[in-house]
Amino acid sequence: MKKRILFVDDQPLITMGLQRMLRPMREEWDMAFVGSGAEALALMAEAPFDVVVTDARMPGMTGPQLLEEVMRLYPATVRLVLSGYADRDILAQCVGVAHQYITKPCDSQQLRSLIQNASQLSGQNLSEGVKRIIGSIEHLPSVPEVFLELTEALNQEDPNPQRLGDIMGKDMAMTAEILKIVNSAFFGLRRTISTPQEAIAYLGIETIKNLVLVNHLFEKSIPFATRLLTIEDLWRHSMAVASGARAIAMLETQEPKVHEEAFVGGILHDVGILILAGHCPEAYDRVLALVARERMPLLEAERGEFGVTHAEVGAHLLGLWGLPASLLEMVSLHHHPAFLDRPCFSPLLAVHAADVFIGGSDPIQAFTCHLLDEQALSRVGLAHRVKPWKAAALAAISKP
Repeated sequence: MKKRILFVDDQPLITMGLQRMLRPMREEWDMAFVGSGAEALALMAEAPFDVVVTDARMPGMTGPQLLEEVMRLYPATVRLVLSGYADRDILAQCVGVAHQYITKPCDSQQLRSLIQNASQLSGQNLSEGVKRIIGSIEHLPSVPEVFLELTEALNQEDPNPQRLGDIMGKDMAMTAEILKIVNSAFFGLRRTISTPQEAIAYLGIETIKNLVLVNHLFEKSIPFATRLLTIEDLWRHSMAVASGARAIAMLETQEPKVHEEAFVGGILHDVGILILAGHCPEAYDRVLALVARERMPLLEAERGEFGVTHAEVGAHLLGLWGLPASLLEMVSLHHHPAFLDRPCFSPLLAVHAADVFIGGSDPIQAFTCHLLDEQALSRVGLAHRVKPWKAAALAAISKP
């Protein structure tokens, strides 16, 4: 079934340009193009759309005003802004109503990728429940500007490390936090890293880029009002799993890219808890109380309370931000890696195993504890690696 995409822009030349640019997508998308917010809402009343892409500044109803109505009436619809205006006033208006802000000019491949990633996960439609939960949350964290700049710089033919470091250095508060994380025991580095350029050289740009992302997520999240879980608990848990996952990956392969993916997957695997507990604290306390009292699996308790799980919510949020499918798989399936039929070791297995192995090392584990997916390990011939994996993961998180 084709995805239904609605484009809204009051300038006919822009609309015609979008139609020409996206003509190759006609086999996959059912596209409509209108010139105002009123026309967009009229079309949506006739039939639902999966994604709405609107300009920000339009006469009558502005883009943010349109998306506010879409969020209220059609919370499952993905909301994107495509605009040539990047001033702070426009950006401020889009916060809380737009899932992603795309700056014009945007080439056709980039626009297609952003829309595809924002509306699907590994080629499968996510449940309406996930879209409803994400769509109805006000003030959902937006993609940090530094993250977007780093991504854009990486897309150049020959990314310049100095340039990447300079981009990071624009936000001094964020840079200080990232360097603090990099120099923590979780990385086990034998020297002090003092500049963004050094951090990139030692850890790789993908790890640094995603540290920017996760730092932003935790910084911009509303304070937890849950009684049974703190945001500090969740942060420590995420870093511990990331370190353990990287240690496991280093046992299985010498590929730095795989080590990096495992670490990033570990950092972000529970981002859905950040969203659910931050925005629905009383409901999430009920979930945690049920898990503690009945020893019920966390995913089962979440589904009973919300109709969705933190794994699904986290993957959908990152998909809205245009992150790669491999990362979304790690977030979505970190409790059940056997659902992804891969014939070899993968970062997903490392994240799953590390999440299980950290045992009672942090408070959140009492709620998130789950069994090792032995079927997934046996399928790839790695069941005999459980003991060395566990030893490596525990050693990684116990470094002074």
